[in-house]
Amino acid sequence: MSNTSCYTIKIMDKLSVFLFVLSFYTIVNAGSGSHSLWVLATYITGETPFPEFTVVVMLDDVQVAYYDSNNKQTVYRGQHINNKEDEEAKDGAYVFGTMYHHMKERSLHLKHHLNLTEGVQVQQRMSGCEMLDNGEPALIMQKANFNGIFADFAIYYNITHFTYDAGKLLIGWDGMMQAYKITVYENVYLPMCIRTLKTFLKIDKNVVMRKVPPRLRLIKKEVSGGLQVSCLAFGFYPRHINLTMLRDGQPVAEQELTGGEVLPSGDGTYQLRKSLEVSTEELKKRHNYTCTASHLSLDNKLDVSWESGAERVHLSTLSALLVMVLIVILLGIFICIKRRWRCIASQSKLANFDANVSEEMNLSSDSEN
Repeated sequence: MSNTSCYTIKIMDKLSVFLFVLSFYTIVNAGSGSHSLWVLATYITGETPFPEFTVVVMLDDVQVAYYDSNNKQTVYRGQHINNKEDEEAKDGAYVFGTMYHHMKERSLHLKHHLNLTEGVQVQQRMSGCEMLDNGEPALIMQKANFNGIFADFAIYYNITHFTYDAGKLLIGWDGMMQAYKITVYENVYLPMCIRTLKTFLKIDKNVVMRKVPPRLRLIKKEVSGGLQVSCLAFGFYPRHINLTMLRDGQPVAEQELTGGEVLPSGDGTYQLRKSLEVSTEELKKRHNYTCTASHLSLDNKLDVSWESGAERVHLSTLSALLVMVLIVILLGIFICIKRRWRCIASQSKLANFDANVSEEMNLSSDSEN
């Protein structure tokens, strides 16, 4: 295996925790009556094929911008932003620059603190804010980790409450520094983040503010010892959805179900599946299973039901109907054939009678002559 491959594997291992944190916040914030803007930054030291510093900007669950230290240009949805007079471009350049210098400085401290002199080291940071649907700021937060193993610092500020967790790696801030950070977050970072969030929402409202209703299916699959009954909701946006399986009108306990993760469908929508194993003995009891879904795009809940054992009854009824139809068809064919033979026999007798009459008339004529 090449050195590049080894580095890639090590870096991906160190990124795993960060990606998990990102997915967690995306799920929590989706559908909560708010919109969010997250800046996801990675700072790497050591020999790698990757840029030293990269940033991904997420509006809710949609990537809207990218920046790295090689190009030093913000790429918005595939297009470079070069307008230096643009307010948001200035804000982005300021935030990215500030994050780069802070992460570089902290990386040096962490490497010295942990006595890391060789190899690849990865520091990651997630910073962002949330805004309520009425346009009011809800919170701003920053969280970081180092090498995907050690928990680093975390900051949370929601207008009235400020929380700082120094983590276990370096000495935390004293009271004076925390008071300074509260002032900076309240008067600089939060207004800047909310202003940028509103701008992105205005540009991408057709993407992140659209509502696509789910389609719902109840799927049955034979498995060893019974059936697997699955509720599948697919093709919906935004990603937050409540999907419940009911047995005779009562919710099935979550510990009995498998699945339950909201996954991207690849077309900008999402899907969710929950499955239940039903034994052969349970199938005989003819329970009624119902999938019910509620979503922001729906005025009412969406339901689809199935009664266990009903298929056997339907199959028996269908078989009886098929037999009856077959008998009627065969009887009709028999009657048609019988009538046809009668018609043919009648025509044959009539032909014979005409022939006999013609022959007698010919003999009578010969006698007279």
